[in-house]
Amino acid sequence: MEFSLFNLMTKPVDGSSHADVFQQMRTMTQMVDDAGFDVAWFAEHHLSNYCISPSPLMTTAHMAGQTKRIKLGPAVVVLPFYEPLRLVEDICLTDQLTEGRLVLGLGTGYQPREFRKFGFEINDRLRRGLEIWDCIEQGVYNGTVNYHGEHIQIDDAALSIAPRQDRIRTFAVGNAPEMRQKMIDYKAETLTTPALGPNTIVEMARGLYKETRAENGLSGDTFPFAVQRYVYVAKDKTDARAAAEQVLIHARMANNMRRPDPLMQGADLQIVPFENEPDIDTILERAIIGDVQEVTRRIVAEAREFGITHLSVFMQIASIPFANTLRSLDLFCDQVMPAVKTALETDKSGLPS
Repeated sequence: MEFSLFNLMTKPVDGSSHADVFQQMRTMTQMVDDAGFDVAWFAEHHLSNYCISPSPLMTTAHMAGQTKRIKLGPAVVVLPFYEPLRLVEDICLTDQLTEGRLVLGLGTGYQPREFRKFGFEINDRLRRGLEIWDCIEQGVYNGTVNYHGEHIQIDDAALSIAPRQDRIRTFAVGNAPEMRQKMIDYKAETLTTPALGPNTIVEMARGLYKETRAENGLSGDTFPFAVQRYVYVAKDKTDARAAAEQVLIHARMANNMRRPDPLMQGADLQIVPFENEPDIDTILERAIIGDVQEVTRRIVAEAREFGITHLSVFMQIASIPFANTLRSLDLFCDQVMPAVKTALETDKSGLPS
């Protein structure tokens, strides 16, 4: 199994500065680089403290100079917000500046306020986003964009820059049939984010992707399948419940942003309950929170049940004190990750696990 770190870069309403948030991101990314994680992801959101990283490709390029070997990338580039030629150039430039360590994450967004402020129709996000993905494929790998679609019109634009890699590894988020087909067409890997939903969401997403693979003549039950999870290694039950409370706060922020008109004070989201929100005990069941043994057990069990090949770890959640996050991440790197890898490698060898 591969491991990645997801950096959302929420700015808590607790006095933390922008500089604090970015320094924490640097510290965590450097830690997982040293520990042998495969990828560090950087989010993209706009106009709220939910995430203060509006340009994940810029963040990716910056972090290339702060790390040694880890792959780096946006999770995700919100495709509909971009002028496609500029995005294609920025992808090529970022791959050059990272010396070939760029990994792409692509998606079409979901927050109505962002679309409204940028002047785009949210109902067009899938079609527009997929057309921009087509432009990426043309420009990044053929050197010229010549595209005429419903939303994008570009005539014979030859690029002056090319990527360093022959092929940039790409992940995509979304269960729409058109998105799944595009993943197959462009050999992208699916990334599922169940958030606080039950495991049936992971099962459903894998099943849908498997169906699309079968429709394209790709048989078998073994294929890359990435999942992003809330993960926190707690020192005791009190610490675990406190982390679960912060997971709920994050979920309240995310659900508030899904409203047509989020409840906000300036750029800060109000923390408001949402309909049918889970209680803390349910969150402890659905998020991967517990001591070293429990977190290890949960990850191994889900990897076996759902064929997960890549786990994106979301650990700096809402207002969890950074010292607690660092302690959790250190335990994950030092104890959980090696134990998970040993268990799954034992499975492959055919020996009892």
